Amino acid sequence: MSSKPDPISDAANVLAEKYDTDVFHYNSKIERNFDDKLISACCKRDKRKNVTLVLTTEGGDPDASYRIARCFQEEYEHFTCLVPGYCKSSGTLILTGAHELVIDDAGELGPLDVQMTKKDELWEMESGLTVTSALKALQESASTAFEQSFLSVKFKSGGSVTFKTAAEFAMRLSTGLFTPIFQQIDPMRVGEASRAQAIGLHYSLRLRIKGRNISEVSLKNLISGYPSHGFVIDRTEAENLFDDVREPNEEEKSLIKSLGELAFEPMHESRQIREFISDERSKQNVKASSARDSASRPKPKPLTPVAREGVERKNDDSGPSANPEPQEASAN
Repeated sequence: MSSKPDPISDAANVLAEKYDTDVFHYNSKIERNFDDKLISACCKRDKRKNVTLVLTTEGGDPDASYRIARCFQEEYEHFTCLVPGYCKSSGTLILTGAHELVIDDAGELGPLDVQMTKKDELWEMESGLTVTSALKALQESASTAFEQSFLSVKFKSGGSVTFKTAAEFAMRLSTGLFTPIFQQIDPMRVGEASRAQAIGLHYSLRLRIKGRNISEVSLKNLISGYPSHGFVIDRTEAENLFDDVREPNEEEKSLIKSLGELAFEPMHESRQIREFISDERSKQNVKASSARDSASRPKPKPLTPVAREGVERKNDDSGPSANPEPQEASAN
């Protein structure tokens, strides 16, 4: 009995057959242990030459992201990442290792600022850039306050106040204003934020060596060049960062359509997907061979009227007699 058709698997297999690529669908948070299972699945698989990763994620653990991207780089000759919808944070880290980036019209990336646990909060995260950006803003504000105070005293006095006196006044004013604010800064927190940003930078610098799709300058811009963690990086913006960016081809569009909402929005835990959706190379070859054998098998020719009449007469002659003669009783 034939199995029920699966439009997702069918679309993935069409893509796999045409471009000699395995297709992996990842719609999930990125966490440790998930990377182990993915690597195990890759190692056990009868692989094709290339791989296409359909990625939809809110992000997660940068260590796991690095291992996932490195696995696809090591196990395949060409690594393509297809972004049909939402792909943020550590998901962007995976993209820095891909040789080719495919972004649908609804696809969006995010800056590569690593998330940190929010201070004094449970299960809440914040961008590592929040701390460093706040510190930078305070430094600029303190400098501006000193400069404006110094110039105001100097010029309004008509030159009667000396440079030293004006500078001391400006210093006391800016110090009094900003000391209470700076005293609230936790040096350990600043160090954690700096280290979090360094993790994203160092992982992506290593991945780009094999991916060859983003420059070091663009990487640094991807990490610290955007004002917020949720900033939308669409295909047009991504073309300014990555070297090889394109829109989906017909086979990829067909796959996105068959995935439906699974392609666009990150799924909750009960519906998360982390699996190959195309057949292994050997399995698909068997299917193709069976289809060719079935197509090449000669079909029986229809009988001519004369031949059909002869078959029917033969069947009548070989059948039981309509009036069988009674058998004689045997003598006792």
